[in-house]
Amino acid sequence: MRLEIVTTTLDETLLAAQAGADRVELVSGITEGALTPTWGSVKGVHDHAPIPAYCMIRPHAHGFVYSENDVAEMIADIQNQRGLADHFVLGCLTPEKTIDEAVLIQLVEACGDTPIVFHKAFDQTKDQKAALQTLARYPQIQRVLSNYQAVDLVQEIDRVQEMMNFAASLGIKTTFAGGINQESIQILKTIGAEDVHISSAARIAGLAKNQLDAERIQNFRRLCD
Repeated sequence: MRLEIVTTTLDETLLAAQAGADRVELVSGITEGALTPTWGSVKGVHDHAPIPAYCMIRPHAHGFVYSENDVAEMIADIQNQRGLADHFVLGCLTPEKTIDEAVLIQLVEACGDTPIVFHKAFDQTKDQKAALQTLARYPQIQRVLSNYQAVDLVQEIDRVQEMMNFAASLGIKTTFAGGINQESIQILKTIGAEDVHISSAARIAGLAKNQLDAERIQNFRRLCD
C-alpha cells in the first residue's frame, strides 16, 4: 500500500521520504485544512526531493465554492506550478453540493497534461456516485481523495469497498483519507486499497500545528507494507 504524507516545506518532504513515504501532498496552511503551497516550496521540492509531490490548489479555507476571482487565482497558481508539480490536487463545488463543472472545466484546461486528484471536497457532495460519474468525464482526473463519507471505516467497510470499486469501474483510483489509523489500514488492505493519505496523524502528538514525526511515519510505513 502506498503512503502519502502531507508536507509544507522541502525539509518536511525530505524527512517524509527518509521515513518511508512514497509521495507527498505539498501544501501551505495545514492548520486551515491545506492551502496552495508557495512557489518556492514547490520549486525546492521539485528540484531536490526524491519522491513525487502532489501540489494543492486551494486559495482559501472558506469552503469549496469559488468566485470568479478565486478561480483566476487558482488558474494562475496552476500555470506557475506546471512542470514542477507531479499532480495537482483540487476540487470545486456548487452551493448545492454538486461538482461545479463550470469551474472544473477551467481548472482542468489550466492543468494541461498534469494529472489531477479531486480532493476531500468530494466527501461533501450530496451524491457521490453522481459526482464520480461527473469526474470520469475528465481523463486528467485520475483519483479522488476520500473515505466515502465513512464515520467509521471499519464498521462501514462493505459500503466503502462498493464505492471504491464503483470509482475503479469509471477509471478513478481512490486515495483513502480521513480517520486513517492502524486498524483502518489493516481493514483497507483486505479490500485491496492501494493508497492512504496521512496528515495530522503524521505529526507530533497528532496535531496539525506540530512538526512531522519521523517515528509516526515509519510506523505507518510498516503498517502499509
